[in-house]
Amino acid sequence: MPTRQEQRRVHAIVALFALSFGAVTVLSYVTIAISEGLLVAKTHLIADFRDAGSIGENTDIQLAGKKIGKVVDVSFITQRYPCNPLTEDFGHPYQGRTDDCEPWMFCAADGPAPDQGVCAVLEVFSGHSNDYVGCDGPASCETGQVCVTQAFRQRYRGVRWWGQAGWCVVYDAESQRIRIDMEVNESALQYIRTDSRASIVLNGILASSRVNISVGTSDEIVREGDRLQTIPSLMEDALELKDHIDRIADDVDRGLLGVSALTDALTDEATKADIDTIKLHVAELQRQVREADGLVGAVLHDPDTRSEISQTIRATRDAMLATQDDFDALEARTKRTIRDVDNAKGKIDSILGGLQDPNNTSLLAVLVNDDSGVKADATRLANNTAESIGVGREAITDMNAALGEVMQALDKREGTLGRLIADPKPLYHLKDPATLRRVNVIKGLARWVIAEDERQREAAQPEAED
Repeated sequence: MPTRQEQRRVHAIVALFALSFGAVTVLSYVTIAISEGLLVAKTHLIADFRDAGSIGENTDIQLAGKKIGKVVDVSFITQRYPCNPLTEDFGHPYQGRTDDCEPWMFCAADGPAPDQGVCAVLEVFSGHSNDYVGCDGPASCETGQVCVTQAFRQRYRGVRWWGQAGWCVVYDAESQRIRIDMEVNESALQYIRTDSRASIVLNGILASSRVNISVGTSDEIVREGDRLQTIPSLMEDALELKDHIDRIADDVDRGLLGVSALTDALTDEATKADIDTIKLHVAELQRQVREADGLVGAVLHDPDTRSEISQTIRATRDAMLATQDDFDALEARTKRTIRDVDNAKGKIDSILGGLQDPNNTSLLAVLVNDDSGVKADATRLANNTAESIGVGREAITDMNAALGEVMQALDKREGTLGRLIADPKPLYHLKDPATLRRVNVIKGLARWVIAEDERQREAAQPEAED
């Protein structure tokens, strides 16, 4: 039978073993908790994906490849994301540029305020141009539509649209997304900024999906509960590339069909016969022109005809230049007349101002300021003069506009003179010297009228001065 001392020794050894086992157990728990991040302060962020793949609860969250947390919840949502149409994807960052929408979305107007908008996606191109209405600006489309212009495409380069520019396209602002609630280490927030992006990645061919967050460079850091924008996953990029390849293949098929149809048409005997007939006709025309045979060849090789055509063209050009000179001279004289009228108005205003001066005690000032009606007559005269000047200015403006339209019509080969330059047929009618004489008669008559008006105006100026 063991003694009491031996029993105490056995009890001490058992107690020491139990304490050691308990310490090892506690140390193991602490080590596991530290490795799992259970003793680290946590915070929550969210990210909305179009396709979450195999992401589920307890999926790892990485920051540039390093684990910082895990997924705690996955849910389906319908969300509208606000944005500012004035600054979204427009300008430089230091000019207030914002990036509230994902790359495949644009900011559509959503309210009366110009800075109130919502992120939206365009509908898929139907392939029929009759389904769309043309437009030339943001205000030319109905509510719920946007005008897809070249400037729109340059601004939102990530928005996919297979149709042409200049159409009103329906958009959808209700986004169907999969929301991922992420629990991450609070210490990692210093590296996550507003320009950080969440994506679904694979760390290997056989590895499971993970959510990776990129390190941001913006000055604004995210806070608990903020939403991180997402970028397409590798699978989404592969599917988009497949769509591009399919469309390119369709275009190639259509091109091959056109080449095949052209080849079939060229191998047809009737087509060959038509081409040979056209070649013979062209060769015959070339021979007639070269040998001065036939109507066309005779006309082109007749020295008298060519000389008359050249003279007619030179005469027409000289007449146009003379008409332009007359127009310029008339415009200069009209402007000079208006300037003289303005000077006279200024002098009248100065005289009236001196007459209305209370310190002016001259006889003329007394008569003008008297209630006998002289002042009222002078006022009416000044008003009539101002109205006349206004009418003259309007006439000059109309005349300048008419001259501009005439010159524009000449440049575009429109109107009588424009068609005369563009169409060679009237030149044959101008070969008659009698026609040129009639033109000279009209020019002389116009110059006589202008000279007569000038003489009458010069004769009227001394009478007005008297």
